[in-house]
Order: sequence, then C-alpha cells, then structure tokens
Amino acid sequence: MTAFTLHLKDKVSSIDRPYFDKDGIGPVAGRVVNLLKGYLGPIIEINKTFTKVDVRWSPDNWAPALLDTDVIVYVVANANTSVIAASGGTVARAIADTNILGITDLNSKICEVYFDRCFQGSPKELAGAAYHEAAHIKSNMDDTLHNGQDGFLKGSPDYNGSPSKKNAAFMALHLGKKVNLRSGL
Repeated sequence: MTAFTLHLKDKVSSIDRPYFDKDGIGPVAGRVVNLLKGYLGPIIEINKTFTKVDVRWSPDNWAPALLDTDVIVYVVANANTSVIAASGGTVARAIADTNILGITDLNSKICEVYFDRCFQGSPKELAGAAYHEAAHIKSNMDDTLHNGQDGFLKGSPDYNGSPSKKNAAFMALHLGKKVNLRSGL
C-alpha cells in the first residue's frame, strides 16, 4: 500500500494551550487529523498513485523520515515564531495581514500555519489552512494557485465548510509530484 502522508509538526508546544495535552496530542489535534483524512480521501480516489491517506501530528522534537511525495506543515504559535523566518525567509505579508492563517515559502520549501489565528483553536480552520498550504507546496504555485479556485483554495478562504470538488481535482493533479521538504526544523 502506498500512502500519501501529510505531517503536521507541532511547534507550539512551548506555549500554554488549553486545547492540547503536554505532548501536543489532544482533542484539537485529533480532530485536525481526522478532518484532514476526510478532506484528502476523495483526492486519492481521483489520483490512483496512492492507495490510502495518512495524516500524522508529531511533536516538535521528532523529525519524520519523509518520502519525496510527503508534505510537512509546521503548526507554529504565531507569525513571530515562524519557521520560515527562522530559516531566512520572510513572512512580512502574514505579519501585516492577520487574516492570513498560513503561508508557504516556495524557495525554501516550507509551509506553516498560525495557531493563534485559528478562532479559539478551531480544528476546522487549522485543518483547512494546512490543506491550503499543502496545495501551495505540492503545486509549487504562489498566489496564482488562487486564480479560478473556490472553497479552500481561493484567496481568503472560509475553512468552515469542506474542500470543493474543484479543490480535490486540483490537489489530485499535483499529489504525486515530488518535493524535497525538510522535517528537522
């Protein structure tokens, strides 16, 4: 069985989070994982490269061995604790616009979502933002990805619904693409 794996790496463990236990696994993390499995399931029905979807929430001190088709999305406390910025990239847009829930740096191949911007730790917003940033990294597209999109992939998306069929078709088109991501950040 070949799995498409989406890793969510918890970089928020140093702040007080009533929604998570000390290991970063809790009700919100479990819901995010389950939501993403549901969102990604229809994609592998379109793209037969993979036979299943795996979504993993991992602690900050773990660096998963990534396959070249896997995606890792860093869950950071806020834009000021950015993995992208710590790696030499810029998150100036995210700092300037507090409506941005996540950002992707295509040059450094890093994507992240901001926990503090998800309304009361909303699992739906966190899962939706992770889906959106994974689409950026898999397609290797900047904001041009939003052109002609709806649902989770449009500019300024509302993550309280589900990804559209158009979103699933877009993700399916790019799912098998190889990308070299770093997991040890």
